[in-house]
Amino acid sequence: MIRTVACLLAFTLVAALGPGADLEDIQKRGVLRVIAQKGEAPEMFRFSGSGEPGFEREMLQGFATLYDLSLEPVPVGTSADRIPALLRGDGDVIVGIVNTAKRREQIAFTPEVLPARHLVVTCAPGARVQTIEEFRKAKVGVVDGTSWKDEAVAAGVPVSEMTLFPTREPVFEALESGHVTATVMTTTDFLLAARSHTCLEGGVDLGAPGSAGWGVRKESSDLQAALDAYISNYRAGPSWNRLIVKYFGDQALRALGRE
Repeated sequence: MIRTVACLLAFTLVAALGPGADLEDIQKRGVLRVIAQKGEAPEMFRFSGSGEPGFEREMLQGFATLYDLSLEPVPVGTSADRIPALLRGDGDVIVGIVNTAKRREQIAFTPEVLPARHLVVTCAPGARVQTIEEFRKAKVGVVDGTSWKDEAVAAGVPVSEMTLFPTREPVFEALESGHVTATVMTTTDFLLAARSHTCLEGGVDLGAPGSAGWGVRKESSDLQAALDAYISNYRAGPSWNRLIVKYFGDQALRALGRE
């Protein structure tokens, strides 16, 4: 009898902290598990080691502190692995994910953390791509499972004619070597990448202006509500602007439409 009760209690605890865990359960656990791609730029989310925590990790750490939680990174191999990891219950929130209609079928999104305007990016001395027609003729390489790929497809580039990469750094290497002549990035990704890959040049915009936020399971309504309120308050004050300048540079506010 005692053994049966113990098993039932253990099952109840696992169920509470498993795939459907909401804010109250996360607080009982004391840990907010954050899913991010291993290849994420450290300026956005640094997993460990010395240096600044990164824009999204620093912002999310404030939320964790507010709710007396520790923050535990959950690295995944590729961008395409993030949503399956969330739905399995491996983590509680995804950072750095562009809000798209296809993704909204699977998960819920917070308000905008960063704008996500997409543009074509090339590498000098290669020609800058100024029109959609020029982009369709380019040798396009993108990160698979991302909004970069989705926007390239929407612009008329067949997947069969793209070179797909698992992470972003091989894309930059391919651009620099001439293996590909164009890629698609968000403005924030471009601002960060251009710091270390100085040949990168921005070209024509693709698609409508979008939004990058944090993703949660649809059943985690309390967690989503708490994140929504936190982000809205954070962006209304000076902290968001301060982080933008800290991680993206002095000109980033104008580039992101904040000025």
